[in-house]
Amino acid sequence: MKTGGMTLNRLIATLCLGVALTAPLAARADDQSDRVAEATKLVNKTLIKNLQTGFSVALEKTTAAMPEARADSVRKELNAEFEKQRALMVEGLSKEYAQKFSLAELKHLDEIYSDPVYEKFQTMNADPNSSVTAISQNSVTKLLNMLAVASATDNQPPGAPPVPMPAPTPAPK
Repeated sequence: MKTGGMTLNRLIATLCLGVALTAPLAARADDQSDRVAEATKLVNKTLIKNLQTGFSVALEKTTAAMPEARADSVRKELNAEFEKQRALMVEGLSKEYAQKFSLAELKHLDEIYSDPVYEKFQTMNADPNSSVTAISQNSVTKLLNMLAVASATDNQPPGAPPVPMPAPTPAPK
């Protein structure tokens, strides 16, 4: 009978040890899951929201001059691709942020992004019709034009005439 009792005691001890060792793993998995969920909320509230706004404006500018049937087709195709890319970005960014930030840090970031003053700031920066956007776009356009000219000049064969500098785009009024 001692042998059976010792075996039962060993079995119980082994089970207890197994539970004790897996409890931290389960806690870590829960923490990781919580961090991914919090990061996903943050990514959707910030990066994806701004990306959606910018993409929608760019898509409408692109399709504005197209015949309506073509514009509808382009919108449908590009919106479908946007949704695929959006899902990939949300998943990838959420996992990355969850690895780099603690749950407390992610919650703190959420508090910052939920602050009404910060939301006002972000709304102004995301508005395609704001003067802030016009200032930024003009500067970025000029810099991109300069990069394009520098690249074209660098890729010219020796003795070729210089590439003319494009005229800066006027600021919207």
